Amino acid sequence: MKMRMRSQVAVEEIMARKGKLANDVEHKDIWIKRDMNLEEREKERVLRSEAKEKTRKGQR
Repeated sequence: MKMRMRSQVAVEEIMARKGKLANDVEHKDIWIKRDMNLEEREKERVLRSEAKEKTRKGQR
């Protein structure tokens, strides 16, 4: 789900408090990430792929 905020201040407040969700058992499956353009998403996808590969190699 993508949400649009009316002000940058609201965005900054939410992003500053997003870590608290990880400690909340009821909302543990909720992730909040900043909006990224296509290039940023591609870079993140590559980095995730590399991390998974390193994890796989480490488990063998």
